Amino acid sequence: MANILLDYMFPIESIEPTPEASTAFLKQVCVLVDPVSVTAISGTLYTKTSQAAVVSMGLSAGATAEIAELFSAGLSKVFILPLSALTGLDEAVEGHEADFYTILVSSDFSDSDVTGMTPGTFVGVIGASSTDDSFLATQAAIANRSAWHTTSSNKAKNMFYAFGKMLSNALAWRNQQYITMPVADDVATLGDADTYFDDKINFVISDDEYGNRLGLFVAGGKAIVSPYIKRNLQIDMQSSALAYISGNQPAYTKTQAALLEDELQKVIQEYIDDKSIDDGEVEVTIVEDNFVANGAINIAEPGALWRIQAEMRATL
Repeated sequence: MANILLDYMFPIESIEPTPEASTAFLKQVCVLVDPVSVTAISGTLYTKTSQAAVVSMGLSAGATAEIAELFSAGLSKVFILPLSALTGLDEAVEGHEADFYTILVSSDFSDSDVTGMTPGTFVGVIGASSTDDSFLATQAAIANRSAWHTTSSNKAKNMFYAFGKMLSNALAWRNQQYITMPVADDVATLGDADTYFDDKINFVISDDEYGNRLGLFVAGGKAIVSPYIKRNLQIDMQSSALAYISGNQPAYTKTQAALLEDELQKVIQEYIDDKSIDDGEVEVTIVEDNFVANGAINIAEPGALWRIQAEMRATL
């Protein structure tokens, strides 16, 4: 029997805070392929959870082998987007901003296709590979663009594997520096490695003792984790602010602004504590009866990303 007397005497309205926003899409990848089979319709987004399901699509041998590296690296789901031309990318990805944050261009497409690609409002990371280093240097200068040196036989296998390793890590963002890679890409001299490093072109270096190792993994010239951490932090701060406001329904006062600021600073501190960022701060003020937040964060380039330059001197 309900407590009618209590509800009559002291009615209480329960206000539930807004649940945290999902950041799962940051760990998802979409692969652009050529719709060579009758089962792959251009502009239609497919979700595949196994390599066997990918094989059944009847894609090109190159794209099929590259997608296999994503599963081999640890991913359990892959989005596949067949496109007749990359100039239609903007329309094809519209409305899927919450599905994935990474787009990888398969070897189905040429350098000229990538040059004419139209990402539109997509602000995530896009990876593309080529055997033309001049083309790659141009691509590497684009914000959030990850350009990969490869060979005509390996195509984009190493690129797919590296992204698969990073995105399949459920606990944290890691740069994957110097991890073992599937295939060699004919980078076996220090001169070549230095050139790719200077141009911020991703590459796999082959060593007689250590085998094939990831020599550089960046996007837009910055550590590969940088755009992911920034987006992750942005969502977490937005989610925290929404939860606080919906749960507390604060008035626009300096006290409430300070309390909201504390909540946002807690989020930033979590990123500092797990060493995702070096430092950061946020300030919440009241402007024309609105909370206004201003702040800055500093994401340092991880030490493993760069090399250690040393000089040894002989003493008499």
